[in-house]
Amino acid sequence: MTKMAKIVLTETETEICTLLNRVADHIRATTNEQLTLRIAGGWVRDKLLGLASHDIDIAVDHMSGFTLAQHVTSYMQLHSIATSSVGKINSNPSRSKHLETATTKVLGQFVDFVHLRSETYEEDSRIPQIEFGTPEEDARRRDITINALFYNLRTQEVEDFTGRGLKDLEEGVVRTPMDAEQTFKDDPLRVLRVLRFASRFGYEIEKETARAMEREVVRSELERKISRERVGVEVEKMAEGERPVLAIQLILKFGLYECVFRAPSRETWADDVDVDAAAAESVTRCTLKMLDEASLHALIPSQYSVTLHDRRILILASYVYPFHAAVAADRKRNASVALLVVRDGLKLPTNDADSIAAVHMLVPRITAMAALCCAGPVERNTLGHLIRDAGARWIVATVFAAAVQLHKGVSTDQVVATFLAFIRAVKEAELEDAFKLKHIVNGRDVATLLGCRTGPGIKPVLDRIMDWQLAHPRGTHDECREFIIEEIAPHMPL
Repeated sequence: MTKMAKIVLTETETEICTLLNRVADHIRATTNEQLTLRIAGGWVRDKLLGLASHDIDIAVDHMSGFTLAQHVTSYMQLHSIATSSVGKINSNPSRSKHLETATTKVLGQFVDFVHLRSETYEEDSRIPQIEFGTPEEDARRRDITINALFYNLRTQEVEDFTGRGLKDLEEGVVRTPMDAEQTFKDDPLRVLRVLRFASRFGYEIEKETARAMEREVVRSELERKISRERVGVEVEKMAEGERPVLAIQLILKFGLYECVFRAPSRETWADDVDVDAAAAESVTRCTLKMLDEASLHALIPSQYSVTLHDRRILILASYVYPFHAAVAADRKRNASVALLVVRDGLKLPTNDADSIAAVHMLVPRITAMAALCCAGPVERNTLGHLIRDAGARWIVATVFAAAVQLHKGVSTDQVVATFLAFIRAVKEAELEDAFKLKHIVNGRDVATLLGCRTGPGIKPVLDRIMDWQLAHPRGTHDECREFIIEEIAPHMPL
Protein backbone atom coordinates (compact mmCIF):
# COMPACT_ATOMS: atom_id res chain seq x y z
CA MET A 1 0.00 0.00 0.00
CA THR A 2 1.25 3.46 -0.92
CA LYS A 3 0.77 6.33 1.54
CA MET A 4 1.44 9.79 0.24
CA ALA A 5 -0.24 13.08 -0.38
CA LYS A 6 -2.20 15.06 2.13
CA ILE A 7 -5.80 16.12 1.85
CA VAL A 8 -6.84 19.49 3.23
CA LEU A 9 -10.29 19.23 4.78
CA THR A 10 -12.84 21.99 4.93
CA GLU A 11 -14.17 22.97 8.33
CA THR A 12 -17.35 20.95 7.75
CA GLU A 13 -15.38 17.91 6.54
CA THR A 14 -13.15 18.11 9.61
CA GLU A 15 -16.21 18.18 11.88
CA ILE A 16 -17.79 15.21 10.08
CA CYS A 17 -14.60 13.14 10.25
CA THR A 18 -14.14 13.97 13.94
CA LEU A 19 -17.73 12.99 14.69
CA LEU A 20 -17.44 9.70 12.80
CA ASN A 21 -14.23 8.81 14.65
CA ARG A 22 -16.06 9.43 17.93
CA VAL A 23 -18.83 7.13 16.77
CA ALA A 24 -16.23 4.42 16.04
CA ASP A 25 -14.75 4.96 19.52
CA HIS A 26 -18.23 4.70 21.05
CA ILE A 27 -18.91 1.44 19.18
CA ARG A 28 -15.61 -0.01 20.38
CA ALA A 29 -16.32 1.03 23.97
CA THR A 30 -19.86 -0.41 23.99
CA THR A 31 -19.53 -3.49 21.77
CA ASN A 32 -15.78 -4.16 21.65
CA GLU A 33 -16.04 -3.93 17.82
CA GLN A 34 -12.90 -2.38 16.30
CA LEU A 35 -13.81 -0.40 13.16
CA THR A 36 -11.73 1.49 10.63
CA LEU A 37 -13.62 4.14 8.72
CA ARG A 38 -12.45 5.40 5.35
CA ILE A 39 -13.77 7.82 2.74
CA ALA A 40 -13.68 6.01 -0.57
CA GLY A 41 -13.51 6.78 -4.27
CA GLY A 42 -14.32 9.99 -6.07
CA TRP A 43 -14.14 12.32 -3.07
CA VAL A 44 -10.53 11.33 -2.44
CA ARG A 45 -9.61 11.77 -6.11
CA ASP A 46 -11.26 15.17 -6.38
CA LYS A 47 -9.77 16.48 -3.13
CA LEU A 48 -6.29 15.51 -4.31
CA LEU A 49 -6.98 17.38 -7.54
CA GLY A 50 -8.01 20.46 -5.60
CA LEU A 51 -11.65 20.11 -6.59
CA ALA A 52 -14.58 20.62 -4.25
CA SER A 53 -16.59 17.48 -3.54
CA HIS A 54 -19.69 16.84 -1.46
CA ASP A 55 -19.95 13.15 -2.36
CA ILE A 56 -18.74 11.52 0.86
CA ASP A 57 -18.90 7.72 0.85
CA ILE A 58 -17.84 6.07 4.11
CA ALA A 59 -16.50 2.54 3.70
CA VAL A 60 -16.45 0.41 6.86
CA ASP A 61 -14.96 -2.99 7.64
CA HIS A 62 -16.71 -5.66 9.75
CA MET A 63 -20.14 -4.00 9.65
CA SER A 64 -22.84 -3.20 7.11
CA GLY A 65 -23.22 0.40 6.00
CA PHE A 66 -26.82 0.46 7.21
CA THR A 67 -25.85 -0.68 10.70
CA LEU A 68 -23.10 1.93 10.89
CA ALA A 69 -25.50 4.66 9.75
CA GLN A 70 -27.89 3.65 12.55
CA HIS A 71 -25.03 3.87 15.06
CA VAL A 72 -24.19 7.35 13.75
CA THR A 73 -27.73 8.68 14.15
CA SER A 74 -28.05 7.08 17.61
CA TYR A 75 -24.81 8.73 18.71
CA MET A 76 -25.92 12.12 17.39
CA GLN A 77 -29.27 11.81 19.17
CA LEU A 78 -27.46 10.88 22.37
CA HIS A 79 -25.45 14.11 22.10
CA SER A 80 -28.39 16.31 21.04
CA ILE A 81 -27.13 16.72 17.47
CA ALA A 82 -29.78 17.15 14.78
CA THR A 83 -30.41 13.94 12.83
CA SER A 84 -32.42 12.72 9.88
CA SER A 85 -33.79 9.30 9.10
CA VAL A 86 -31.53 6.65 7.66
CA GLY A 87 -32.40 5.84 4.07
CA LYS A 88 -31.62 2.49 2.57
CA ILE A 89 -30.77 2.40 -1.14
CA ASN A 90 -31.29 -1.18 -2.18
CA SER A 91 -28.99 -2.86 -4.66
CA ASN A 92 -30.13 -2.28 -8.24
CA PRO A 93 -27.92 -4.12 -10.75
CA SER A 94 -29.61 -2.53 -13.78
CA ARG A 95 -28.43 0.82 -12.42
CA SER A 96 -24.97 -0.52 -11.48
CA LYS A 97 -25.86 -0.45 -7.80
CA HIS A 98 -24.56 -3.86 -6.74
CA LEU A 99 -24.45 -3.09 -3.04
CA GLU A 100 -26.99 -1.87 -0.55
CA THR A 101 -26.13 1.64 0.59
CA ALA A 102 -27.34 3.64 3.58
CA THR A 103 -27.56 7.40 3.55
CA THR A 104 -28.26 9.99 6.23
CA LYS A 105 -27.40 13.58 7.08
CA VAL A 106 -24.36 14.16 9.23
CA LEU A 107 -23.97 17.76 10.42
CA GLY A 108 -26.23 18.91 7.61
CA GLN A 109 -24.52 17.01 4.80
CA PHE A 110 -25.66 13.77 3.22
CA VAL A 111 -23.20 10.93 3.75
CA ASP A 112 -23.40 7.43 2.26
CA PHE A 113 -22.30 4.33 4.18
CA VAL A 114 -21.19 1.03 2.61
CA HIS A 115 -19.08 -1.89 3.71
CA LEU A 116 -15.79 -2.90 2.11
CA ARG A 117 -16.40 -5.71 -0.31
CA SER A 118 -14.97 -8.25 -2.67
CA GLU A 119 -16.68 -9.29 -5.89
CA THR A 120 -16.73 -12.44 -7.99
CA TYR A 121 -18.50 -12.78 -11.33
CA GLU A 122 -20.30 -15.60 -13.09
CA GLU A 123 -19.46 -16.22 -16.75
CA ASP A 124 -22.71 -14.82 -18.18
CA SER A 125 -23.45 -11.98 -15.78
CA ARG A 126 -22.08 -8.58 -14.84
CA ILE A 127 -23.90 -8.83 -11.50
CA PRO A 128 -21.29 -9.88 -8.92
CA GLN A 129 -21.48 -12.11 -5.90
CA ILE A 130 -20.63 -9.76 -3.04
CA GLU A 131 -18.91 -10.58 0.24
CA PHE A 132 -17.29 -8.53 2.99
CA GLY A 133 -13.78 -7.72 1.88
CA THR A 134 -10.51 -6.14 2.86
CA PRO A 135 -9.45 -2.65 1.75
CA GLU A 136 -7.12 -4.29 -0.79
CA GLU A 137 -9.97 -6.36 -2.26
CA ASP A 138 -12.29 -3.36 -2.34
CA ALA A 139 -9.67 -1.27 -4.16
CA ARG A 140 -8.94 -3.99 -6.73
CA ARG A 141 -12.58 -4.48 -7.67
CA ARG A 142 -13.03 -0.80 -8.61
CA ASP A 143 -13.12 0.46 -12.20
CA ILE A 144 -9.88 2.48 -12.35
CA THR A 145 -6.98 3.13 -10.02
CA ILE A 146 -7.66 6.84 -9.48
CA ASN A 147 -11.12 5.88 -8.18
CA ALA A 148 -9.65 3.25 -5.82
CA LEU A 149 -8.06 5.59 -3.28
CA PHE A 150 -9.11 5.82 0.37
CA TYR A 151 -8.82 8.48 3.04
CA ASN A 152 -8.36 6.91 6.48
CA LEU A 153 -10.31 9.00 9.00
CA ARG A 154 -8.18 7.83 11.91
CA THR A 155 -4.68 8.31 10.45
CA GLN A 156 -5.76 11.19 8.16
CA GLU A 157 -3.74 9.61 5.37
CA VAL A 158 -4.51 8.73 1.76
CA GLU A 159 -4.23 4.98 1.20
CA ASP A 160 -3.43 3.56 -2.22
CA PHE A 161 -3.96 -0.19 -2.01
CA THR A 162 -3.46 -0.71 -5.77
CA GLY A 163 -0.02 0.90 -5.52
CA ARG A 164 -0.75 2.90 -8.71
CA GLY A 165 -3.61 5.27 -7.99
CA LEU A 166 -1.58 8.20 -6.69
CA LYS A 167 1.01 7.93 -9.46
CA ASP A 168 -1.69 7.65 -12.11
CA LEU A 169 -3.44 10.70 -10.69
CA GLU A 170 -0.18 12.64 -10.79
CA GLU A 171 0.68 11.53 -14.33
CA GLY A 172 -2.84 11.75 -15.75
CA VAL A 173 -3.33 8.08 -16.55
CA VAL A 174 -6.50 5.96 -16.58
CA ARG A 175 -5.96 2.24 -16.00
CA THR A 176 -7.79 -0.66 -14.39
CA PRO A 177 -6.49 -1.93 -11.03
CA MET A 178 -6.38 -5.54 -12.27
CA ASP A 179 -6.06 -7.28 -15.65
CA ALA A 180 -7.96 -5.01 -18.01
CA GLU A 181 -9.57 -7.63 -20.24
CA GLN A 182 -10.88 -9.63 -17.29
CA THR A 183 -12.03 -6.43 -15.58
CA PHE A 184 -14.05 -5.46 -18.67
CA LYS A 185 -15.43 -8.97 -19.21
CA ASP A 186 -16.59 -9.05 -15.58
CA ASP A 187 -18.36 -5.70 -15.91
CA PRO A 188 -18.25 -4.20 -19.44
CA LEU A 189 -19.78 -0.97 -18.14
CA ARG A 190 -16.24 -0.18 -16.97
CA VAL A 191 -15.29 0.39 -20.62
CA LEU A 192 -17.60 3.39 -20.74
CA ARG A 193 -16.46 4.59 -17.33
CA VAL A 194 -12.85 4.52 -18.55
CA LEU A 195 -13.88 6.68 -21.50
CA ARG A 196 -15.86 9.03 -19.28
CA PHE A 197 -13.09 9.64 -16.77
CA ALA A 198 -10.42 9.91 -19.48
CA SER A 199 -12.51 12.59 -21.19
CA ARG A 200 -13.55 14.29 -17.95
CA PHE A 201 -9.96 14.89 -16.84
CA GLY A 202 -8.22 14.81 -20.23
CA TYR A 203 -6.15 11.81 -19.11
CA GLU A 204 -4.39 9.20 -21.23
CA ILE A 205 -5.73 5.64 -21.27
CA GLU A 206 -2.94 3.24 -20.30
CA LYS A 207 -1.79 1.00 -23.18
CA GLU A 208 -2.88 -2.39 -21.83
CA THR A 209 -6.23 -0.93 -20.80
CA ALA A 210 -6.64 0.52 -24.30
CA ARG A 211 -5.69 -2.76 -25.99
CA ALA A 212 -8.28 -4.63 -23.95
CA MET A 213 -10.96 -2.12 -24.93
CA GLU A 214 -10.22 -2.77 -28.60
CA ARG A 215 -10.76 -6.53 -28.33
CA GLU A 216 -13.88 -7.88 -29.99
CA VAL A 217 -14.75 -10.05 -26.99
CA VAL A 218 -14.94 -6.94 -24.78
CA ARG A 219 -17.14 -5.09 -27.27
CA SER A 220 -19.35 -8.14 -27.55
CA GLU A 221 -19.74 -8.33 -23.76
CA LEU A 222 -20.56 -4.62 -23.62
CA GLU A 223 -23.31 -5.17 -26.18
CA ARG A 224 -24.61 -8.31 -24.47
CA LYS A 225 -24.45 -7.57 -20.76
CA ILE A 226 -25.06 -3.86 -20.26
CA SER A 227 -28.56 -2.40 -20.06
CA ARG A 228 -29.33 0.53 -22.29
CA GLU A 229 -30.21 2.60 -19.19
CA ARG A 230 -26.63 2.26 -17.94
CA VAL A 231 -25.22 3.20 -21.34
CA GLY A 232 -27.46 6.27 -21.34
CA VAL A 233 -26.29 7.34 -17.88
CA GLU A 234 -22.64 7.24 -18.97
CA VAL A 235 -23.29 9.07 -22.26
CA GLU A 236 -25.29 11.73 -20.43
CA LYS A 237 -22.41 12.32 -18.02
CA MET A 238 -19.97 12.58 -20.94
CA ALA A 239 -22.23 15.14 -22.62
CA GLU A 240 -22.43 17.16 -19.40
CA GLY A 241 -18.67 17.02 -18.83
CA GLU A 242 -16.02 19.59 -19.64
CA ARG A 243 -14.65 17.69 -22.66
CA PRO A 244 -17.56 16.31 -24.70
CA VAL A 245 -15.48 16.40 -27.90
CA LEU A 246 -12.82 14.16 -26.35
CA ALA A 247 -15.56 11.81 -25.14
CA ILE A 248 -16.99 11.29 -28.64
CA GLN A 249 -13.46 11.07 -30.07
CA LEU A 250 -12.70 8.17 -27.73
CA ILE A 251 -15.99 6.43 -28.52
CA LEU A 252 -15.11 6.65 -32.21
CA LYS A 253 -11.46 5.70 -31.68
CA PHE A 254 -12.38 2.45 -29.97
CA GLY A 255 -15.04 1.58 -32.55
CA LEU A 256 -17.88 1.83 -30.06
CA TYR A 257 -20.19 4.31 -31.81
CA GLU A 258 -22.73 1.78 -33.10
CA CYS A 259 -22.67 -0.11 -29.81
CA VAL A 260 -23.17 3.01 -27.67
CA PHE A 261 -25.64 4.78 -29.96
CA ARG A 262 -27.70 1.74 -30.82
CA ALA A 263 -30.13 2.38 -33.67
CA PRO A 264 -33.19 0.29 -34.57
CA SER A 265 -32.71 -2.53 -37.06
CA ARG A 266 -32.01 -1.34 -40.60
CA GLU A 267 -34.98 -3.40 -41.73
CA THR A 268 -37.26 -0.80 -40.11
CA TRP A 269 -35.64 2.16 -41.87
CA ALA A 270 -37.61 3.90 -44.60
CA ASP A 271 -34.50 4.47 -46.74
CA ASP A 272 -30.94 3.20 -46.86
CA VAL A 273 -29.34 6.32 -45.37
CA ASP A 274 -25.58 6.46 -44.98
CA VAL A 275 -24.53 7.06 -41.34
CA ASP A 276 -21.23 8.91 -41.09
CA ALA A 277 -20.30 8.35 -37.45
CA ALA A 278 -17.28 10.66 -37.74
CA ALA A 279 -19.68 13.59 -38.24
CA ALA A 280 -20.58 13.32 -34.55
CA GLU A 281 -17.13 14.59 -33.53
CA SER A 282 -17.14 17.44 -36.06
CA VAL A 283 -20.64 18.64 -35.17
CA THR A 284 -19.87 18.46 -31.45
CA ARG A 285 -16.75 20.55 -31.96
CA CYS A 286 -18.69 23.08 -34.05
CA THR A 287 -21.50 23.21 -31.49
CA LEU A 288 -19.04 24.10 -28.73
CA LYS A 289 -17.55 26.77 -30.97
CA MET A 290 -20.97 28.32 -31.50
CA LEU A 291 -21.70 28.11 -27.77
CA ASP A 292 -18.54 30.15 -27.23
CA GLU A 293 -19.36 32.71 -29.93
CA ALA A 294 -19.80 35.89 -27.89
CA SER A 295 -21.28 38.01 -30.67
CA LEU A 296 -24.03 35.47 -31.28
CA HIS A 297 -25.00 35.23 -27.63
CA ALA A 298 -24.88 38.98 -27.09
CA LEU A 299 -27.99 39.26 -29.27
CA ILE A 300 -29.90 36.37 -27.70
CA PRO A 301 -32.86 37.63 -25.61
CA SER A 302 -32.00 37.20 -21.94
CA GLN A 303 -35.04 35.02 -21.27
CA TYR A 304 -33.77 32.53 -23.85
CA SER A 305 -30.09 32.44 -22.88
CA VAL A 306 -28.61 28.99 -23.37
CA THR A 307 -28.81 27.06 -20.08
CA LEU A 308 -26.85 24.02 -18.91
CA HIS A 309 -29.86 21.90 -19.88
CA ASP A 310 -29.80 23.46 -23.36
CA ARG A 311 -26.07 22.74 -23.63
CA ARG A 312 -26.71 19.12 -22.74
CA ILE A 313 -29.41 18.84 -25.42
CA LEU A 314 -27.09 20.44 -27.98
CA ILE A 315 -24.24 18.04 -27.20
CA LEU A 316 -26.53 15.00 -27.34
CA ALA A 317 -28.01 16.30 -30.62
CA SER A 318 -24.43 16.53 -31.92
CA TYR A 319 -23.62 13.00 -30.81
CA VAL A 320 -26.56 11.55 -32.74
CA TYR A 321 -26.34 13.93 -35.72
CA PRO A 322 -25.13 11.08 -38.01
CA PHE A 323 -28.73 9.74 -37.83
CA HIS A 324 -30.43 13.09 -38.57
CA ALA A 325 -31.61 12.15 -42.09
CA ALA A 326 -32.83 8.67 -41.24
CA VAL A 327 -36.44 7.67 -40.54
CA ALA A 328 -37.69 4.32 -39.23
CA ALA A 329 -40.99 2.65 -38.40
CA ASP A 330 -42.06 3.18 -34.80
CA ARG A 331 -45.39 2.04 -33.36
CA LYS A 332 -47.42 2.29 -36.59
CA ARG A 333 -45.82 5.55 -37.66
CA ASN A 334 -42.46 6.84 -38.83
CA ALA A 335 -40.04 8.55 -36.48
CA SER A 336 -36.59 10.08 -36.63
CA VAL A 337 -33.90 7.48 -36.05
CA ALA A 338 -32.05 10.02 -33.89
CA LEU A 339 -35.14 10.19 -31.68
CA LEU A 340 -35.24 6.39 -31.42
CA VAL A 341 -31.53 6.21 -30.59
CA VAL A 342 -31.98 8.67 -27.72
CA ARG A 343 -35.29 7.26 -26.47
CA ASP A 344 -34.68 3.52 -26.90
CA GLY A 345 -30.94 3.15 -27.44
CA LEU A 346 -29.96 5.37 -24.51
CA LYS A 347 -33.21 5.25 -22.54
CA LEU A 348 -33.11 8.99 -21.92
CA PRO A 349 -36.35 10.88 -21.18
CA THR A 350 -38.86 11.17 -24.01
CA ASN A 351 -38.74 14.96 -23.69
CA ASP A 352 -35.02 14.87 -24.47
CA ALA A 353 -35.58 12.65 -27.49
CA ASP A 354 -38.35 14.92 -28.77
CA SER A 355 -36.22 18.04 -28.28
CA ILE A 356 -33.26 16.55 -30.12
CA ALA A 357 -35.42 15.37 -33.03
CA ALA A 358 -37.06 18.81 -33.23
CA VAL A 359 -33.68 20.57 -33.26
CA HIS A 360 -32.51 18.32 -36.11
CA MET A 361 -35.74 18.95 -38.05
CA LEU A 362 -35.49 22.73 -37.64
CA VAL A 363 -31.95 22.99 -39.01
CA PRO A 364 -32.85 23.35 -42.72
CA ARG A 365 -35.74 25.72 -42.04
CA ILE A 366 -33.78 28.04 -39.77
CA THR A 367 -30.77 27.93 -42.10
CA ALA A 368 -32.93 28.93 -45.09
CA MET A 369 -34.65 31.68 -43.09
CA ALA A 370 -31.31 33.00 -41.83
CA ALA A 371 -30.06 33.25 -45.42
CA LEU A 372 -33.19 35.24 -46.36
CA CYS A 373 -32.72 37.58 -43.39
CA CYS A 374 -29.12 38.10 -44.38
CA ALA A 375 -30.17 39.00 -47.94
CA GLY A 376 -32.82 41.53 -46.97
CA PRO A 377 -36.13 42.15 -45.15
CA VAL A 378 -38.42 39.16 -44.53
CA GLU A 379 -42.15 39.44 -44.05
CA ARG A 380 -43.07 39.42 -40.39
CA ASN A 381 -45.66 36.67 -40.69
CA THR A 382 -43.20 34.38 -42.52
CA LEU A 383 -40.67 34.84 -39.73
CA GLY A 384 -43.34 34.51 -37.05
CA HIS A 385 -44.62 31.17 -38.29
CA LEU A 386 -41.13 29.68 -38.00
CA ILE A 387 -40.74 30.92 -34.41
CA ARG A 388 -44.17 29.53 -33.55
CA ASP A 389 -43.29 26.15 -35.03
CA ALA A 390 -39.93 26.07 -33.23
CA GLY A 391 -41.43 27.12 -29.89
CA ALA A 392 -39.28 27.96 -26.89
CA ARG A 393 -36.39 25.96 -28.36
CA TRP A 394 -35.88 28.36 -31.30
CA ILE A 395 -32.62 29.74 -29.90
CA VAL A 396 -31.21 26.27 -29.20
CA ALA A 397 -32.16 25.22 -32.72
CA THR A 398 -30.52 28.36 -34.11
CA VAL A 399 -27.24 27.62 -32.34
CA PHE A 400 -27.33 24.05 -33.64
CA ALA A 401 -28.17 25.14 -37.19
CA ALA A 402 -25.16 27.47 -37.09
CA ALA A 403 -22.97 24.59 -35.88
CA VAL A 404 -24.15 22.35 -38.72
CA GLN A 405 -23.26 25.03 -41.28
CA LEU A 406 -19.82 25.32 -39.71
CA HIS A 407 -19.50 21.52 -39.91
CA LYS A 408 -20.36 21.70 -43.63
CA GLY A 409 -17.43 23.98 -44.27
CA VAL A 410 -18.97 27.46 -44.20
CA SER A 411 -16.54 29.98 -42.71
CA THR A 412 -17.03 31.09 -39.13
CA ASP A 413 -17.43 34.73 -40.16
CA GLN A 414 -20.14 33.88 -42.68
CA VAL A 415 -21.99 31.59 -40.28
CA VAL A 416 -21.97 34.18 -37.52
CA ALA A 417 -23.09 36.97 -39.86
CA THR A 418 -25.93 34.87 -41.29
CA PHE A 419 -27.40 33.74 -38.00
CA LEU A 420 -26.89 37.11 -36.36
CA ALA A 421 -29.07 38.53 -39.14
CA PHE A 422 -31.76 35.96 -38.28
CA ILE A 423 -31.73 36.69 -34.53
CA ARG A 424 -31.65 40.43 -35.19
CA ALA A 425 -34.66 40.16 -37.53
CA VAL A 426 -36.63 38.22 -34.92
CA LYS A 427 -35.86 40.82 -32.25
CA GLU A 428 -36.60 43.81 -34.46
CA ALA A 429 -39.96 42.27 -35.38
CA GLU A 430 -40.62 41.62 -31.68
CA LEU A 431 -41.23 37.94 -32.41
CA GLU A 432 -39.10 36.40 -29.65
CA ASP A 433 -42.26 35.18 -27.91
CA ALA A 434 -44.35 34.56 -31.03
CA PHE A 435 -44.99 30.96 -29.98
CA LYS A 436 -46.91 32.29 -26.95
CA LEU A 437 -49.26 34.39 -29.10
CA LYS A 438 -52.95 33.47 -28.76
CA HIS A 439 -55.67 34.07 -31.34
CA ILE A 440 -57.14 37.55 -30.92
CA VAL A 441 -60.54 36.09 -31.85
CA ASN A 442 -61.09 32.66 -30.32
CA GLY A 443 -62.46 29.61 -32.07
CA ARG A 444 -65.96 29.88 -30.61
CA ASP A 445 -66.34 33.49 -31.78
CA VAL A 446 -64.96 32.59 -35.19
CA ALA A 447 -67.53 29.80 -35.55
CA THR A 448 -70.31 32.22 -34.62
CA LEU A 449 -69.13 34.77 -37.18
CA LEU A 450 -68.91 32.15 -39.90
CA GLY A 451 -72.05 30.25 -38.93
CA CYS A 452 -70.18 26.94 -38.60
CA ARG A 453 -69.34 24.44 -35.89
CA THR A 454 -66.23 24.48 -33.73
CA GLY A 455 -63.84 21.55 -34.05
CA PRO A 456 -60.86 20.40 -36.12
CA GLY A 457 -62.41 21.74 -39.31
CA ILE A 458 -61.94 25.30 -38.14
CA LYS A 459 -58.16 24.99 -37.80
CA PRO A 460 -57.37 26.29 -41.34
CA VAL A 461 -59.41 29.40 -40.50
CA LEU A 462 -57.52 29.90 -37.23
CA ASP A 463 -54.25 29.51 -39.16
CA ARG A 464 -55.28 32.35 -41.50
CA ILE A 465 -56.22 34.49 -38.51
CA MET A 466 -52.81 33.88 -36.92
CA ASP A 467 -51.18 34.77 -40.22
CA TRP A 468 -53.10 38.07 -40.18
CA GLN A 469 -52.08 38.72 -36.56
CA LEU A 470 -48.42 38.14 -37.33
CA ALA A 471 -48.64 40.51 -40.28
CA HIS A 472 -50.56 43.12 -38.22
CA PRO A 473 -48.92 43.21 -34.77
CA ARG A 474 -50.94 46.27 -33.75
CA GLY A 475 -54.22 44.88 -35.10
CA THR A 476 -57.24 45.08 -32.78
CA HIS A 477 -59.99 42.59 -32.00
CA ASP A 478 -62.48 44.56 -34.10
CA GLU A 479 -60.10 44.77 -37.06
CA CYS A 480 -59.58 41.02 -36.92
CA ARG A 481 -63.35 40.43 -36.88
CA GLU A 482 -63.62 42.68 -39.92
CA PHE A 483 -60.90 40.61 -41.66
CA ILE A 484 -62.81 37.41 -40.91
CA ILE A 485 -66.09 38.81 -42.24
CA GLU A 486 -64.61 40.40 -45.38
CA GLU A 487 -61.82 38.01 -46.33
CA ILE A 488 -62.69 34.61 -44.94
CA ALA A 489 -66.53 34.42 -44.74
CA PRO A 490 -67.16 34.93 -48.49
CA HIS A 491 -65.01 31.92 -49.30
CA MET A 492 -66.58 29.55 -46.77
CA PRO A 493 -68.59 26.66 -48.32
CA LEU A 494 -72.35 27.04 -47.97
